[in-house]
Amino acid sequence: MRSNFIKTAVLGLSVASTSLFAATYSPHKYQQNDWFAEFGGNTAMYVNPAGIAETEQLEVSAAFFSSISGEASQEYVSVTYPWDYKHTLGFSFFENGASIDGGKSYGEYALLVGYAYNLMQFISLGVDVSILYIDQFSDVTQLTVGADVGVTINPLNSSKFGYLLIGVALQNLVQPGISTADEDGFTFGVPGFFGSSGDDVYTIPSNMNISFFYRGLNRALEAKAEISLIDIFHAEEEGGSGLNPEVSFTLTYYLSPHLGVRLRFTKEGYPVAGATVNVKDVSIFRYLALDLEMSHDDLFAKKNRGFIWAVKITSRFGDTREEKIGEERYRRLKIEPENDYRAAMRLYLNRQFLEAAYAFGKVQTKYPAFHLVDQAAFYKAKSFENLRMHKAAKSVYEDAIKRYPQSDQRAKYHFQLMNIDYKEGKYTEAMSKYQGIAQKFGESDVKADADYVAGQIKFEQGLYQEAVDLLAAILPGNANYFYARYTMGIAYSRLGKCDEAENCFRDITEQPVSNQSERDLQDAAKVKLGHIFFSGEKADLSAAAQMYAQVQAGSPVYDEAMLGIAWSFLKVNKPDEAMKPAQWIIKNLPESFLVSEAYLVIGYCHFMKKDYKGAVKALEQAEKRTEQPVVSVAARDSARQAYDAMQDEFDSVQVKALDLARQLPTPRVQSKREALKPSFDKANSAIESYAAFNLKAIQSDRFESNRKRILEDAGFTLATVKTKMGQGAASSEAAQELDALDDLDDLE
Repeated sequence: MRSNFIKTAVLGLSVASTSLFAATYSPHKYQQNDWFAEFGGNTAMYVNPAGIAETEQLEVSAAFFSSISGEASQEYVSVTYPWDYKHTLGFSFFENGASIDGGKSYGEYALLVGYAYNLMQFISLGVDVSILYIDQFSDVTQLTVGADVGVTINPLNSSKFGYLLIGVALQNLVQPGISTADEDGFTFGVPGFFGSSGDDVYTIPSNMNISFFYRGLNRALEAKAEISLIDIFHAEEEGGSGLNPEVSFTLTYYLSPHLGVRLRFTKEGYPVAGATVNVKDVSIFRYLALDLEMSHDDLFAKKNRGFIWAVKITSRFGDTREEKIGEERYRRLKIEPENDYRAAMRLYLNRQFLEAAYAFGKVQTKYPAFHLVDQAAFYKAKSFENLRMHKAAKSVYEDAIKRYPQSDQRAKYHFQLMNIDYKEGKYTEAMSKYQGIAQKFGESDVKADADYVAGQIKFEQGLYQEAVDLLAAILPGNANYFYARYTMGIAYSRLGKCDEAENCFRDITEQPVSNQSERDLQDAAKVKLGHIFFSGEKADLSAAAQMYAQVQAGSPVYDEAMLGIAWSFLKVNKPDEAMKPAQWIIKNLPESFLVSEAYLVIGYCHFMKKDYKGAVKALEQAEKRTEQPVVSVAARDSARQAYDAMQDEFDSVQVKALDLARQLPTPRVQSKREALKPSFDKANSAIESYAAFNLKAIQSDRFESNRKRILEDAGFTLATVKTKMGQGAASSEAAQELDALDDLDDLE
């Protein structure tokens, strides 16, 4: 007797069946909860777990269902969370129960955990697992599990025809097993654990739900219908015939976007009236809705519950699925690549060129659709170029030309290839590329840069007028303007056009400078103007000295300016004033190419003062420092051999560095980069040393004509001084000369 009573209570109150408070139970009349389980909503997993795929943002809902007496009730809380485009997670917790004649209470507690997957734009699959805990008047407690599966199809979704969602679900595909044995205590039931038949086990029926949801009339009408086939896996021993169809429908009409009225006809066969009200974008809620529904289930058949009612609240928080994904995509496609691009540019501006090449390579590889990817390729190649890794740089430029055919950086890629040929002394190849730039990119900004390099090539080939013709097109505002005007000034000087040369150098001095390089070039132009004033047909020594004096200490041409001042004073017979700047050069810039000429000036000064011993001392120093070239042929050969010995290793380093710059900075790649660093540092140090040596060799070559002049002038003057010394001198004068020699020794 007790066993039959428990079976009736268990099956009548289970969440899965949710035929609450029925007086008797019959398996063929398996009911579902029409109050909470609304297809088209986002939380009713046990109607169709695929339905939660329609969730667009974090949604939390809670509901309370009760009879008017309050003796029987059901509550639930549900949460759904969308994840990416395709995934949705759901959690629901149910509690329902009743007391028998005011005595002990019967209760059920169910937790559903569900997952839905968007298979494609209009098809979703879903599954949930239910964990059911049953407390039978504190005498018997049970824990059992089940599972549901479902699919939803969305064949219609348009502003004109509305929105249609169709669902098919199999409830209790894994059927919870409930023990009905007359035993006290705790029982854990799993499918098949108790067996599939017998008086002591009841398996909650499996049902098929076919559901429809439509929203139309400009979102003013919602219609829901559901056909349920009850107990489709019917067990004869549990009674009933199985496959019992039940139908329900709901209509909701919105009088306004925020207020709607509802009529429902439940599967238990009674009508429900209700209303829904909602607000949007208030405080922390993006959406907040309240539903209130009421009915009387004794209208058609006596169920002893009378007036029943339910209230439900639904709230939505945070960003929608589209907003989250849009933000993620925005970050991935714009924010992240821009941050990585800026980080790479900081490395480049800090002259950390190898690290910059890797960083720009990351941008190019990881974000191929980034709008600055072509610039990343340019600066990646420039980083290699600044490291004198011309082989790697050329490879990047050539690859970029093929990869970004529509880029506005293409002209720069071609120009940099020309510039590398110029740096490597391949003038024929460089001029061939110049012709291509002139034809294809004649209207671009790069044309002026190409003109500059072509002009420099012509200058170094001794074709001064052709150099001038090319460089004259570079106007103020161009980054190469100072350099172009300076080269033009030198070219005009060598062509004997002093007025044109003066105008070029003056153009430089009259322009505002924007960086230290331009400031240094402006100082060099002032020195050249000083030379023009000093050595012109009508020498203006005062103007020359003024130009020399404008050069600030620390300038690369400060020694030349000081020497110019010394010559200016010497030319107006002021040997004491002339010696001071010459002595400053010797003392403060001992490695300067002009030290020998400074000694020559000091020798002349002593000679003018008839301090012959001082003159001899200074002139001998001038001869000694100019007898041999600063950079000898042997030194050049030795440096070249050392460079050639490193070339193969450096080429190998370039190839490896370029390959690593094309890869994302994974731990494995990072370890390879660290392993390459010692080889790179060694090779790069050798290349930089060779470049510095070549610069010194070029300066030595430029000094060669001066070296021969100084050697001849010092030799002639020294012979003259010695001749005068051979004619005899007063002993007092000799003593003064000896003191002068001592002073000169102190100066050295």
